[in-house]
Amino acid sequence: MEEKTKIKEFLCEIISLSGISGYETPVTNAIATTWEPLVDEVRVSKIGNLYGIKRGSPSKDGKTKRIMLAVHMDGIGMVVAKVSGELLYFAPIGGFDPRILPGQCVTIHSQKGEFPGVIVQLAPNLLSESYEGKPVPLDQLVIDTGLDEQTVKAIFQVGDIVSYANLPQELPSDCIAGHSLDNRASVAAVTQCLVELQHFHHQWDVYAVGTTQEETAFLGGATSPFDIQPDLAIAIDVTFAKGPGADGWRTVALESGVSIGYGANLHPMLFNEMKQLCEQLDIPYTLSPQPLMSGTDADPIQITGAGVPTILLSIPLRYMHTPVEIISIKDVMRTGHLMAEFIARLTPDFIEKIKWEDEQ
Repeated sequence: MEEKTKIKEFLCEIISLSGISGYETPVTNAIATTWEPLVDEVRVSKIGNLYGIKRGSPSKDGKTKRIMLAVHMDGIGMVVAKVSGELLYFAPIGGFDPRILPGQCVTIHSQKGEFPGVIVQLAPNLLSESYEGKPVPLDQLVIDTGLDEQTVKAIFQVGDIVSYANLPQELPSDCIAGHSLDNRASVAAVTQCLVELQHFHHQWDVYAVGTTQEETAFLGGATSPFDIQPDLAIAIDVTFAKGPGADGWRTVALESGVSIGYGANLHPMLFNEMKQLCEQLDIPYTLSPQPLMSGTDADPIQITGAGVPTILLSIPLRYMHTPVEIISIKDVMRTGHLMAEFIARLTPDFIEKIKWEDEQ
């Protein structure tokens, strides 16, 4: 089976799982199973970060440098906030627009098991005020399981997690639609990198890290660098792709390749190295200006300890933080290939060449 087909199947598997921020275990286990034959060691930290460690060839002094590939595993979701009669009220985990929710199928993860439900908005006569012509706010939306009041109270409780239930949809031109492609498309890219590293000689130790709670607290991005103490880091995430109502300078086209971040909180030398390598390998790329913070794991990683030189690579994605995000597998593969080629070219003395020389 060709590599692209395998990566597509793996991606469809992990976006069919819940893995909401703070409750990543289902997706952590699936990723660990896929990474195990590709690395020398797989382990999970005490706060849930997943480490896939592929060791490099030691230098003459017996030491190796470390590069960290950080990709968050968690997705957005909901939590039951109130049980009222036959209905469940809920609150968000992570950020999303309530307008996308009515009519969505969901799964409620109760201590009694997993149960299907559908998000609906209350009938007009039950709303707290008239919202005619306006979106109904989150506190006026409910989950209906079709169960009677007595059964609902016996099964569900405040604190139960709710995840999207829609399955992946393969679209033409190697595109996939589904929930949690932010950021499991990047998990697939890191996996492709590990696949390609099986055919490369590399001198640096590679730490593929699935971080936790990026959507809510940057927990994994802030803690894993203290644990690993990397010499360099690449954060991999998604960026806004052009689509309906999204065609400004902050967006890039689907199938436009890797988007390389640059800005005050990303290392200028690593930016230049990645850009030059894309040109050398004829990998399509775009530039992603980050005038402030990037809102990704790159932010906490770079300011860990004395600082970790960090670069951000992003995959174009449409309809971010909805259940129907869309990405191109071509962009996933290109991102994975770029990382593998970069790692294969790292020499033990590369770290000595790193200087902060911002171009004016």
